[in-house]
Amino acid sequence: MKKRLHLYVLFLSLGLPLISMAQTRSLSLDEALELAKNNNLAAKSAEARQKAAQGTYRMTNAVFLPGLSVSHTGVKTNDPLSSFGFKLKQEIVNQADFNPATLNDPDAIENYSTKIELQQPILNVDGLYARKAAKNQYEAMTLQSKRTHQQIRYEVKRAYFQLELAQSAVKVLKQSVAVAEEALKLTKDNEAQGFVKHADVLEASVRYEERRNQLNEAENQQQAAAEYLAHLLGMDLGTNILLTDSMTREPALFSWNVGAEQLEQRSDLKAIQKQIEAGENKLRSEKMKFIPRLNAFGAYEWNDREILGMSANNYIVGASLTWDLFSGYKNIGSVQQASSQLDEAEYQYQDYLSQSQMQLNQAKRKLELNFKQVHSSKLAKEQAAESLRIRTNRFEQGLEKTTDLLIAEALASKKNLDYIQSIYNYKQAVFEMELLLEKDINE
Repeated sequence: MKKRLHLYVLFLSLGLPLISMAQTRSLSLDEALELAKNNNLAAKSAEARQKAAQGTYRMTNAVFLPGLSVSHTGVKTNDPLSSFGFKLKQEIVNQADFNPATLNDPDAIENYSTKIELQQPILNVDGLYARKAAKNQYEAMTLQSKRTHQQIRYEVKRAYFQLELAQSAVKVLKQSVAVAEEALKLTKDNEAQGFVKHADVLEASVRYEERRNQLNEAENQQQAAAEYLAHLLGMDLGTNILLTDSMTREPALFSWNVGAEQLEQRSDLKAIQKQIEAGENKLRSEKMKFIPRLNAFGAYEWNDREILGMSANNYIVGASLTWDLFSGYKNIGSVQQASSQLDEAEYQYQDYLSQSQMQLNQAKRKLELNFKQVHSSKLAKEQAAESLRIRTNRFEQGLEKTTDLLIAEALASKKNLDYIQSIYNYKQAVFEMELLLEKDINE
């Protein structure tokens, strides 16, 4: 026995460092929301998509801003045409170079050319509408990013109080296990004194094991809820989170008055509206490909036999007017495609708006129902608690059987858990309404 005790102390001492390694953090709901805002991976992904759309929009600045490039090229050739042309560019042509033999079979020549080129768009109407479409897409991604943050806030609130619900369940079931354990001990003592049968002991043992199993399941759910909350907040999954806010205060029903016009101001719906605007501008851009484009260009060039030499120079400026009269139905097909995509976006918007209105109506009914369930479950909890108190007093006086006491205790525990669950259900319905209305609701 002494050896076993020493081994137990040894294992306990070895386990203490492992337990102390788990980080413990107190966390309010506001702190959790702030952590999710800064660390949640889904939020960061949404911000990355927003920045990518912004980059695409910035690329369209090329529609009206000039393009400037610098190049330096070196070549060596004995091609007759190129050799004579390079001599002209280097300004070294003389009378001997017009000798037919020299023209037909020139010596190899080297030419190093430094060139600055400028291209300036003047009128590209299709590009202007494409730029507007890119801006609409960027605005849509910005609104979608905002919606993602709101959905994350909703998930964090749910997860925060889901963890409190799980912790409350563990607390209630621990008390239930303690009562069942005490009842089992008392039943065994009564059996030893001949007051009860062994069947009563077996029944008390079954009740005790049932409570233990329920407690184990609740502890697993608590661990899962803690890990999910830590995941949403970008924290280590092993962090021991201590909640500082509670949902157990009595809730109050709030009123609302939301029309379809207000619903359309929600960021996800506004994002779809921006996508429809993008589709309209894309369609205009495709149609504008049927009109001419006007662009200006210019270049300044230095040529020399030496690398980076600038002994001779020349320039060129001009403008080009291009008009694609027929491209094998490519432009016509692009217009048809853009038009159909616009129609599809408008249909999807109407469908999404209808679904959102239906979700809002369902959420309203759910909120009212959950509010009523809070009050009914509170009455049931109080009635079960009073019944348990009476049976406990009668049991202590020897007027109640152990089985009846355990049944009453199990019912009281269940009604207590039902009450906590009803408050959580109501809070979750409130959070859902907040998400659907995009505003905080004071209960």
